[in-house]
Amino acid sequence: MLTKALLRTALPVGALALLLTGCGPDNDPGAEPSGAPAAAKGTFAAPLAWKTPADASATTYGTPETVKLGVTPVSVVKGDAAAVDKLSTGVVQGRVPYYVTVTYSHKGGPEDIGAYARGLALYGDAEHAYGYLPSWGADFPPCQEGDEAARRLTPGKSVTTCEIFLLPANAQPVFLAYKGDEKGDVQAVWKVG
Repeated sequence: MLTKALLRTALPVGALALLLTGCGPDNDPGAEPSGAPAAAKGTFAAPLAWKTPADASATTYGTPETVKLGVTPVSVVKGDAAAVDKLSTGVVQGRVPYYVTVTYSHKGGPEDIGAYARGLALYGDAEHAYGYLPSWGADFPPCQEGDEAARRLTPGKSVTTCEIFLLPANAQPVFLAYKGDEKGDVQAVWKVG
């Protein structure tokens, strides 16, 4: 009697386990291959830890093509307003520059000459930061933009860039987000720290 009761329980459980095994990620053609989990994305409610890589994408300059990226924040360093103000732009009154360094890795698609960096956004505890781009070639050592060759991102290559963001003097950076381009949806969020 014990054997029949055990079989009545074991057979349905075994059949269910076999059925569920056939539905795993290895059998889904759209799933990541075994041993290569999808990179985390992070949200403002549940941001990624600092320096955690995330998968993202960006539209290349002048084409509708998309480049697949790995995006990894490296550092956020507070600067001195006087350092940026020497460029006489007048946009830094009451604002402090933050130098944001990020590494981008090319994971698929066409080469990109720098569009990947335009979707970065820094958010403070009071308001979002304004992106600040000194004219190309400006002598600005704390966050020097490389020439076109240095910014070129080709398949399998990684590029580390530094972008300048301006926050109100009374604000602190809280989140770094990647949107792919200025108007895109947020694809990844990190807690600054």
